[in-house]
Amino acid sequence: MPVPPSTVSRRAFLAGISALGGAVLLPAGAHASPVLRQAPDAGPGLIRNPEFANGVMAGVPRTDGATLWTRVGAGGGNSSSVSTGSAGSSAPSGELALIVSEREDLSSPVIAERVQVASDADGTVHFDVAGLAPGEAYYYQFRGDGGESPVGRFKTLRPADSNEPVRIGWFTCQGFEDGYYAAHRHLAAEDLDFVVCLGDYVYEFTKPGVRGVESNAFPQTIEAMRDKYRRYRTDANLRAMHANHAFIPLWDDHEFRNNYSTEGWTFPVISPIEGAVGFEQKKQWAWQSWFEHMPVPRFAGDPTRTYRSLRVGRTVELFAPDTRQYRDKQACGDSLDHIVCADADAPGRTMLGAQQKQWFLNGLTTSDARWKVVANPNMMMGMVVEDQGTRAYMDTWDGYGAERSEILSAAAQSVDNLLLVTGDDHDGWAGELWDTGFAPGTPSGAQVNAPGTRRAGVEFVVPSVTSANTADGGYTSSAADPDGARAEEASRVAKNPHIKHADMVAHGYGILDVDSAEARFAFRAVDKLNPDAGVETSKAMRVGAGTSMLDNA
Repeated sequence: MPVPPSTVSRRAFLAGISALGGAVLLPAGAHASPVLRQAPDAGPGLIRNPEFANGVMAGVPRTDGATLWTRVGAGGGNSSSVSTGSAGSSAPSGELALIVSEREDLSSPVIAERVQVASDADGTVHFDVAGLAPGEAYYYQFRGDGGESPVGRFKTLRPADSNEPVRIGWFTCQGFEDGYYAAHRHLAAEDLDFVVCLGDYVYEFTKPGVRGVESNAFPQTIEAMRDKYRRYRTDANLRAMHANHAFIPLWDDHEFRNNYSTEGWTFPVISPIEGAVGFEQKKQWAWQSWFEHMPVPRFAGDPTRTYRSLRVGRTVELFAPDTRQYRDKQACGDSLDHIVCADADAPGRTMLGAQQKQWFLNGLTTSDARWKVVANPNMMMGMVVEDQGTRAYMDTWDGYGAERSEILSAAAQSVDNLLLVTGDDHDGWAGELWDTGFAPGTPSGAQVNAPGTRRAGVEFVVPSVTSANTADGGYTSSAADPDGARAEEASRVAKNPHIKHADMVAHGYGILDVDSAEARFAFRAVDKLNPDAGVETSKAMRVGAGTSMLDNA
């Protein structure tokens, strides 16, 4: 179970409320800077002149609250402080005031509290707010003596008996140097219940792009790993998205190292320093920095657990598995050469691990929510790339075929209205899930792809925000080739009859709308090379309740 909400004292809360009598309040909904001051946020002991360069976040919403986050300190990208380690050693300690209100001007607060800044966690704050009303919007701000954070906003989850529609935003794979974050400016403006990151929020390394070259490549210290998050959040559009929506982050691999498993990473060591640090030490620092810089509560007794589920009324139960830290090593050396790999379907190979898989199957098969929505970091439907049945990558569920069949067979038999939204691939896809991962008619030969006999659900794969896709040349080429990408789309659709949409050119994000009758998914396309880019819906699809069949919306 998650750690219970913080027991930080609410001293002076009543005194703060009584102090409102003499305060000058702004009208509800006013856009001027909040000026309300009361006992918890006006007394002695607050950090003086705090800087909130990384903004604010509200994470993992509940019906009664969320985890509110900020960081006291300057922005990132300071290579000299990373190399010397001075960034973390100068992190402040002390207290801030936290104000939470149903009003945008923060008047009539429902919470006025002192919260602790963690100097040993890069100056971050994690505070679990509780006691709020379900299905409502709240505003919040952190305050010091002479400095205030931006005002953040989030919605609590719908009440348990709600039949209202649910609207969720999705993004993934946002290499900082690869492009601009205009997508986050548009995502911030969407009317949503919350936003999910499907992984690869930061990259240990990305190819040079429009924002230059990564000077902090393959970080080898805790300070360098922390600076990844500080650097990414120097982007105003990313901060604006976080300030406007509750946030549920998943990790994939680039927050630590590309294509890692429980046993290590499959790609070669880049430098002697990386070899000296070693897999276990670097993993500890990578995971520590992720938890420090993400607005997530920790699980008591299982501090590195990230998988969880959230119930959003009667309409949605969201499952957010961890497909990275429990997985077996990728099959056949994790080759990128599209080889035939019999071990890909070997019984016993796992991506989820035994305990998480049981949690996942139990949750899916017993949930009575109308839609079972899975935030899925790695593609589950099969992806055949050659006539002999060769699959694309062993790092996806194509490399863990027996476990995929086990899960999808259980879903086909016992789960109504299963819907996956997936990240990692950088290209955009939509397809129908069969109990083996492959629809009837999929090519099979040297690489056996057993055709499915029952439908199990549908899957939408969100394109990357910025990270190189097929049209960009991927990671192996500097030459962009949109025409070649379009030809590859046609080839993939022809070889994979379960795929109903392919886009290997556009970048952007996704929007999922679900109600009792149907689910609709919109692919939003945003030009990553233009910081002022607009947005368009490049494709919209729907699935009716009880069908597991995709149609154009």
